[in-house]
This record gives sequence, C-alpha cells and structure tokens, in this order.
Amino acid sequence: MRVVKNKTTFILTAVLLSLPVQTVDADIYKYTDESGVIHFTNVSGGRSHKRVKSEPVAAPARIPVIGDAAPGAAKNSSPRPSAGIPSVYLDIINSACDKHGVDPSLVHAIVKVESDFNPFALSRKGAMGLMQLMPQTAVEMNVKNSFSPHENIDGGVKYLRYLLDRYEGNLSLALAAYNSGETAVKRWGTIPPFRETQKYVQKIMRIYNGRGKTFTPRYTIYIGYGEDGALLLTDNPSSHEGKALRRASSKNL
Repeated sequence: MRVVKNKTTFILTAVLLSLPVQTVDADIYKYTDESGVIHFTNVSGGRSHKRVKSEPVAAPARIPVIGDAAPGAAKNSSPRPSAGIPSVYLDIINSACDKHGVDPSLVHAIVKVESDFNPFALSRKGAMGLMQLMPQTAVEMNVKNSFSPHENIDGGVKYLRYLLDRYEGNLSLALAAYNSGETAVKRWGTIPPFRETQKYVQKIMRIYNGRGKTFTPRYTIYIGYGEDGALLLTDNPSSHEGKALRRASSKNL
C-alpha cells in the first residue's frame, strides 16, 4: 500500500480463537476524526471518544502484525485462491468484484498476502484490515471503518480497479503500486527495485490462478453540462468544481 505520514496511533485487540489465549481487561474507545474515518484506541480522549468495550476479553498471547509470517501458513507453498478462505468473506468479495469489475480470484490472492484474512490486521505503517488500506487511501475510497470487512473489501477492490485502469490493465504494475505506492512506480517506470515489492508481486502472481492475465481498463467518465448548456464529458471532475456531474463507466457510453 502507499505510504503516508500518519501521527494517529491505532491500538486494537483481536480475538483469535485458534491461538493460546489469556484474560486481560480491555477499555476500547471509538471516535471519528474530521475526515469521517473511524479509529479505535485504548486511550480515552474525552467526550469525543465513545467506550465500546470495558470487560475482560480473551486476547492472543501475541497479536499478529503484518510483516510477520502468516499464522499457520506453509512455507514455499502456492495455495489455490479458494483454499483457506473463510466462507463469510466469499460473498463480500464476490459482490465487490462484481460491482467494480475485478476477478475475485485476484482479490482472494491479495487478501491472503496482505492480511491472511485477519479483519483486524494492522501493519507497522498503519495499514488496516483485510486489504491493508492506508488511512489516506481509506479516505479517498470513502471507507469510514477499515476494520469492517464489507467496507474494507469494497474500498480495496475499488482502489485496485483504479490502479488496473491507471496502468491500462498491466497487473504487475497495479500490484506494485498497491504495495509501494503510485509515486514509486511512476519514478521507476516499472516494478520498483524494492525487494519487498518485487516479492509481493511474485507471491500474488503465484497464488493467483489467472497469472499473467490482462485486464481491460474501464475509464471513468463524468458527464454534465457547461454554463452554456453544452454537454460536458471529462475524466477530471476536479477541474469543473461547482458543476453537477455524474460518473459513468466508458463501457456504458
């Protein structure tokens, strides 16, 4: 995922029944920032922080952090995209992929690599949830709660669709940008020479059963009317502020 500076501290206790557990006291508070993004913390911040849990809860002996080896994952394996996917996420992924025009098998592979299907995954850089959305990406994709599987997957698939369109269906570049950011891909003009990014792309392509598959870009066009009543078509709505524009995929034009 792209890297942005973020001073907000995210603290989350996840309940993992498959790991040894111990009982701890947890005071978890929820608050919404000025951008409308929901945050969870164990530090009370006054009236703006609503307490959502204050009772003994089962906590894992060690909370997994993205970047560590996935719990129970076999080394040097190439699992099928459908292998090990919790059934609760299948419909969510299929719905988001149908909505945004992305192959579900590709998203299965990305979620497997990003979070190993842990909806409460939190990276050291602040990426959150199943598809590891950075805070700024979540805001841009209109994700209010990155720990909600529905919102996280929809936002992640929407962002992936945007990257596939930007790189004209080049899956390797889209995955590289998903991992290291669009700026890095633009700078190098190819997959950046970062070991993490190169291994990330290789691992997803190995898991994805449609390896090497190309995607047809779906350019997003905004339709409206100019001040003189003339029909207006643009792919950059920010240059036409104040005008009522509606979004349409190029396949529907």
